[in-house]
Amino acid sequence: MEVNEVQLGDVLTLERIPVDVDPDAEYRQIGIKSFGNGIFHRDPCLGCDLSKLKYFEVHPGRLIVSNIMAWEGAIGISTESEEGFVGSARFLSYRPTGDVDIRYLNYYFQSADGLSLIRSASTGTVARNQTLSPKNFEKATVSLPAPDEQRRVSDKLDKLMSKLGTTVAVSPGAEDARQLAVSGLDQVLARWATGTVRVDDACTLVSDTVHPGDDPSPAREFVGLEHIAPHLGTRIGSRPLGDEKGRKFRFAAGDVLYGYLRPYLNKVWLSDRAGLCSVEQYVLRPNGIMPGELLAAGLRSKSTLDKVLNATHNLQLPRLRSGLLMAMEIPSIPRDRHKQATADVNAFMQKVRTLENRQRHRDELLTAVRPALLNAAFSGQL
Repeated sequence: MEVNEVQLGDVLTLERIPVDVDPDAEYRQIGIKSFGNGIFHRDPCLGCDLSKLKYFEVHPGRLIVSNIMAWEGAIGISTESEEGFVGSARFLSYRPTGDVDIRYLNYYFQSADGLSLIRSASTGTVARNQTLSPKNFEKATVSLPAPDEQRRVSDKLDKLMSKLGTTVAVSPGAEDARQLAVSGLDQVLARWATGTVRVDDACTLVSDTVHPGDDPSPAREFVGLEHIAPHLGTRIGSRPLGDEKGRKFRFAAGDVLYGYLRPYLNKVWLSDRAGLCSVEQYVLRPNGIMPGELLAAGLRSKSTLDKVLNATHNLQLPRLRSGLLMAMEIPSIPRDRHKQATADVNAFMQKVRTLENRQRHRDELLTAVRPALLNAAFSGQL
């Protein structure tokens, strides 16, 4: 098969059509999932709620690259579904201008060789701090077969990926488990709530600080933000206490912990035993007005998360101040409904976690099979 070595800048042109943001107008933003999982749509928001980054128009038929996450495959192709959307300056939109099928390039950049090229065109020494340089990207050289061969390979990969996705799908149109966990909690809590209550009326902010060398008793383990699943309210790990460095917070069984660093990750969870946590988490101790399960659910709900995002969206490193958190209002549920409401919340979250487990299994299968298909396609075996 004959191939030509071409610079990406000869077949792709960076398209930057700036948006003059109107604070009172509604905008729809795109995002891109890593590992070749494509473009997704964020909830609509007003111009005044956009970040301070510059924004640009998104048009169909473009190769969209996340400059901060391209190194792990955050690349996709825009379709008619993205007409009218906007993307921040972090998204590079490339229009095909040469003999190239952008589906072929998109698949190539998900392969081992393609990801290697992306990483070599990125600046930064630590993987998660790597940023794709448009200049380096456009200078990079790729091997392109004739357009007909590009289309043949792309068509075949489209069919195989579609078949693979159908084979391991959880259910047609299934909502992402973590999105469901956020959106559904408001509906569950609304069935039992009679009003709202301020967070500082339902709990106390505890700052029981442990310094290196202090006796951590009765703590037995350390739980950092990395040990908490976003949106799900579950702890996914911990580490035994050792020679601790830096100050920590002590928490008790029944405390609600709120990750205030990067609060958009929505890492809120209820402890079932004592331990130490990182100082990036607030320790909230329920005072009896609301059980810990309902307090944690209210803090993880979409209505609360929306307030948090609005309060921190302009910060380069989002942090939610304790005063803002404690002044927020969450659904208030009367004492005689606590038991039923708690059971309802727990049943709902169990369904969410079951869905999340199935989706994780699906993603593991895709992760295992996709590389083999892609590497076969770009080694002439497909």
